Amino acid sequence: MRLLIASALLLACTASIAATPLPGAPHIVVSGQGKVSVQPDSVRVRLDFEQRASQPLPAKQAVDAAVNALLASLGGFGVTDTDVTASSLSASEDVDVTNDGKRVSNGFVAERNVSVVLKQVDRLNEFLDNALACGAHAIGNLSFESTNAVALRSRARQKAVDDAKNKAAGMAAAFGAGLGPVYSIGSINSRNQGMYGATTLDRVEVTGTRIPQGRYIQPTVEYTESIDAVFELKR
Repeated sequence: MRLLIASALLLACTASIAATPLPGAPHIVVSGQGKVSVQPDSVRVRLDFEQRASQPLPAKQAVDAAVNALLASLGGFGVTDTDVTASSLSASEDVDVTNDGKRVSNGFVAERNVSVVLKQVDRLNEFLDNALACGAHAIGNLSFESTNAVALRSRARQKAVDDAKNKAAGMAAAFGAGLGPVYSIGSINSRNQGMYGATTLDRVEVTGTRIPQGRYIQPTVEYTESIDAVFELKR
């Protein structure tokens, strides 16, 4: 039984460091993590448009008109052409089949989706109201982002490297050994996610009368890096 347990532990340890080359001399394997959190300065919004008609052309024309109305309004939100993707289009017949196999047409459906990067994050609620007023039938996704993503990932990666070094040095000292040079660096994993905080985006009518709030919880964008490294040990 002891032999089986020892073998299982050896296999588990081997699997966890299989991607990292190991030296034949005494060494230590560590994993470092780094994290940087910032407030987002932009939000990517996907808007879905759908129109129905008895024929495909009127359905397409109607959905094009709704998308064009949105595109014409984007300048008022500081959105430029480079911040917009609006090239998709699908048109198809909506068909049901009865129990006895008869084909029943419900008309034609034209669909488009538009992706917009809004840099005026504090106007998100106003922007969404405008999009729905233009004819969007669904808000597909909201993704908060930072325009400094590359620099932030670099900072998180440096924190992961420092974390790995500190862990290796601390463990070596605890066992009465010295930390030698790094032997190899294994996988580097990147991840970012939105951690939500409490920010309310209000909406006010032109008359200045406050109407019921559309409450959106603005996230903190979190960039996380992890790294595996092998250090040699000095006896």
